[in-house]
Amino acid sequence: MKSIDNLQDLTKKIFEVTVKIQTLYPELYFLLNETPLFMSQNEKYITPKDLKQYLTSIRMQLFTFEKEMAK
Repeated sequence: MKSIDNLQDLTKKIFEVTVKIQTLYPELYFLLNETPLFMSQNEKYITPKDLKQYLTSIRMQLFTFEKEMAK
């Protein structure tokens, strides 16, 4: 199984989730502007760890939103 540790893979995954949200749930997409990308205070640049945390965050938002829509 391929690891998603590099920036290109993480960026692609974030893009895919974002497009899914934008296409299927525009009301949730609007709220993504309020989803911060947390960065370590010790880092000058966005790291793979930062992107992984952001990806997890938007995936959880999507999961929760889909779960609520199913009710």
